[in-house]
Amino acid sequence: MILLIDILLVVLIISAFSLCIFAIVYLGKISKQIEAIRKDIHQLVENTIPILNNLEEITLHTNKIVNKAEVFWKEIEHSIRYLREKISNFGFLEKINGAQTKAFYLISNFRSVARGISAFWKKYKQR
Repeated sequence: MILLIDILLVVLIISAFSLCIFAIVYLGKISKQIEAIRKDIHQLVENTIPILNNLEEITLHTNKIVNKAEVFWKEIEHSIRYLREKISNFGFLEKINGAQTKAFYLISNFRSVARGISAFWKKYKQR
């Protein structure tokens, strides 16, 4: 009986020793994979920083372009307003302006109807 207990004790010690070696090897593999992931993330961050810098430059240039366009738009709007004031000084042009206004409302109503039909047709096609 003591011999059997000694044999089982030796098997248990060998199993524990094997389990410890397996755990050390497995943890080594996991640490290598974690290190590889850390390097990949570091490389991704290094590659992303120049892209973000370029995006920031593009945003600044776009803001400048938009600001210039706003200035030009204000100048055009001012010129149109000035031209309308000059045209409104002429009496016979008011009749033309009234006809244009009626035509504008007719065209805008037609556009609204066309958009409604287009939206209906798209929904109808999706079904």
